[in-house]
Parts: sequence; structure tokens; C-alpha cells
Amino acid sequence: MEGAERAVLTALCTGLDALRAECAQWPESRRQLLARIEAEARARRPILHLVAQLLGTSQEETRQMTSGGLAGFGPGRADEESFGCPDRACDQVATTLPAGPLPRCVLTDTSMRRQ
Repeated sequence: MEGAERAVLTALCTGLDALRAECAQWPESRRQLLARIEAEARARRPILHLVAQLLGTSQEETRQMTSGGLAGFGPGRADEESFGCPDRACDQVATTLPAGPLPRCVLTDTSMRRQ
């Protein structure tokens, strides 16, 4: 399997659960396309052109996108985020879990600002 096909297969496998969940909201034609992609992937046949069709991108764009996973699918990996005082009155810094609730100011009970 060539490098680009291997990369797109890796991205598909990594994000497949999220992709399936998202797919449930798509029109039937796109759900069928995802089913075809899965079947082709199981058979270890090329899927880059099909994933490009699903994403509405060129094969080259899809190859580039899959180097870091399928954009918009999967849990993602947020960079460390830090939050500061809501009105910048103090230098308090708080962090949170990726996709977790925003930290709140203990004095004003308002959401802290992303820094």
C-alpha cells in the first residue's frame, strides 16, 4: 500500500467512530459512500479517491488533510488552553480539560477569558 493510501486509511481508522456518528445525520447517498469506503478499506483496496469524494476535496487536499487525521472528525487533540480573569483585573490563570467546561472566576462566577 503506498504512503498516501496508508495515511488516509490510518486517518479513517482513527476517526471512524466519530465519522460514523456524524454520518447518521447525512443524506443517504453520503451514508452509502461511507459504507463503500469501509468495505473497500476492509478489502485493503485504495480509498483515497472515495474519501476525497466524501469530503468534497481533491485527492491531493485529502492526502494533506489526512496527515493529521480527518479534519472535523474524531475527538481531536486540543492544545493546552489557558484562561484568565474575565475582566483582566488579576493575573489568575486556569486550565481545563480539552472540550471541558470553561473555568469560572471564583469571585464573580463569570466565565474566564481564553488567553
